[in-house]
Amino acid sequence: MENVKKVFWILVIAVTVCGMSISGNLFAEADQPMQAGVAAAVSGEVKATTPPSKTFRVLKSGDQVFMGDKIETGPDGQLQILLLDQTVFTLGPSSGITVDEFVYDPSNDDGKVKASMMKGIFRVVSGKVAHKKPENMSVELPAGSIGFRGTNVAGIIDGQKSLVILLGPVGAGRIYVTNIVNGEVISVDIDEAGNATIVDGPNSAPVPVFQVSEADLARIAQALQQKMSGDSVSVSESGAAAGAGAASGTVNAQDLLNILNDVDAMNQQSILGAQNAANVSGQQADRKDSGSGGSSGSGYSTIGG
Repeated sequence: MENVKKVFWILVIAVTVCGMSISGNLFAEADQPMQAGVAAAVSGEVKATTPPSKTFRVLKSGDQVFMGDKIETGPDGQLQILLLDQTVFTLGPSSGITVDEFVYDPSNDDGKVKASMMKGIFRVVSGKVAHKKPENMSVELPAGSIGFRGTNVAGIIDGQKSLVILLGPVGAGRIYVTNIVNGEVISVDIDEAGNATIVDGPNSAPVPVFQVSEADLARIAQALQQKMSGDSVSVSESGAAAGAGAASGTVNAQDLLNILNDVDAMNQQSILGAQNAANVSGQQADRKDSGSGGSSGSGYSTIGG
């Protein structure tokens, strides 16, 4: 009987130790960050920080990218982030992104993709999650956000201001740029390649959609070293832009911010010109109506005259 008791307690201790070992392994696995994708086409200085750690690591091509990662490029840095659902983020120099949320089931393409663009220049090509369920992918801006419907987008961020451009593919895909203004969600719908909007900051509605010039698209392409239309995302081996009309050489980060400011100024002038033309047309119509009314004794007065 005594031997039976000894054997019993030996088994209990063995099971307990095994259980603690299994539990420890599970907790160790739970502590590991979840992989969201990999870094590719890395050049120059690129750093990543995975919360809760505050220590950055230098990213190289082929390194894992984890959910929660804050990734920043230096003045000469750029990279592509290839998520497991085939979403692609491209960052130019002096740019930053946080991979806020990534869930993906490859068996049915269900999941969720959410990222925050912090600064600089970027391009996004939506992957399988957005193609199956567009509302499950979003990109946050310093002010506002971008919703996707199977397409690719470029943008430039300067502080709280963001320029967002739809790149294509032509005839398919669209984006929705939204911001909250006085508690209400205001949105613009962009469905034509080369069209864009600007969000000036918090509590500012996206400006009406306008066309970006080929020259500015080429400059953005050069900064990202990419073609700026179609489905493919390819990095030029020579380091020069693959986009049509782009010149070779490097692009200073300040030049990119100047693109945003130049485009914004041109758009504001265009809006002002259209408003002035509309006002002049309205005044002429009022004068015409007033003149014809006066001759018939209707009693209308001329506005501004």
